[in-house]
Amino acid sequence: MTPELTDTEIAEAKAALRAEFPEWSIIYTTDTRRWWANRGPLVREYLDERSSVDADTPDGLRRKINEPVSPQRQTR
Repeated sequence: MTPELTDTEIAEAKAALRAEFPEWSIIYTTDTRRWWANRGPLVREYLDERSSVDADTPDGLRRKINEPVSPQRQTR
């Protein structure tokens, strides 16, 4: 289970992720305690499985955002 974070820890983690990945929207959901990142805005032709990623922790989200996209997963 994901550890509970304080409001301050959540705000600090979001700020760090937003500074590191300005092209991504960073979201933390309090009901599920999950982290999400959405890339965009994108037009339909450029949406793929890397347009949105989620993780249990800020570090997990950072790793997923940084995952390389394989050539067969890339869109136009």
